[in-house]
Amino acid sequence: MHPYRGRTASLATRHGKLAAVAPSFRAPIGLDVVSVDVDTDSLGTFVGDRPRTGTQRETAVAKARLGMATSGLPIGLATEASFGPLEGNPFVNACLELVVLVDDDLGIVIAEHEVDYSVPTISVTVRDADVASLPFAAAGFPEHGLIVRPVEGYSPLVKGIHDTDDLRSAIAACTEASASATVVVENDLRAHHSPTRMQAITRAAERLARRVATLCPRCDAPGWGIVERQPGAPCRECGEETSVVRSEMMGCVACDAKVERRLPESEGVDPRFCPSCNP
Repeated sequence: MHPYRGRTASLATRHGKLAAVAPSFRAPIGLDVVSVDVDTDSLGTFVGDRPRTGTQRETAVAKARLGMATSGLPIGLATEASFGPLEGNPFVNACLELVVLVDDDLGIVIAEHEVDYSVPTISVTVRDADVASLPFAAAGFPEHGLIVRPVEGYSPLVKGIHDTDDLRSAIAACTEASASATVVVENDLRAHHSPTRMQAITRAAERLARRVATLCPRCDAPGWGIVERQPGAPCRECGEETSVVRSEMMGCVACDAKVERRLPESEGVDPRFCPSCNP
């Protein structure tokens, strides 16, 4: 029997994430997840009116602990996203969705993530209420919400816009408040205003649930999974090491148990990945 079966975990959110997270933990593990309303914006916002001071992981853990403190539960879940270019692909913006489970009884943190390149993330400047010029298709509007603010700052700041008339009103108000009559229109990346991001949260939660369901072969703690990836798969032509991953280190989050799992790439990869054959 899984150690979490029949237990309850808090999910710190005020952005409607429960439906995206809870089902993944209920069926395979038997862990019930309840939503806890806490001020997650106090840890930072996407728009920047409240800067995020910690790393993505630190913020996710802090968010989970807010829910645990409010609910009195020793197990907590939280999600945190970051947007921008990823290492190795600097020309394409991506959503990196991180989901964590914090267990104070066992003293462990288990984390998994999902990368999504389809979450709309426009940010454009508009002068003189030029609504017609906005890239509505790229923004996924009106299904995906928008935010409007003066280019000089965050007052006024109008979030959660899904209607064209509301958008015009927000642009007019922010234009009037702007010394340059210029406003910023961008996607509202909060989960309940971004259905594509909500789908990424679901997939990240499914990943985390699968990992939590896997127990350590030595100590039976939940969370056995990949803790490290080793590059260096050899080129099939010349044998030189490449940046392609050759093996994965499986490990426990509670003890020091580790097992190396060699991948098929360790036998050789296409020369196009080789720094000598394809400089």
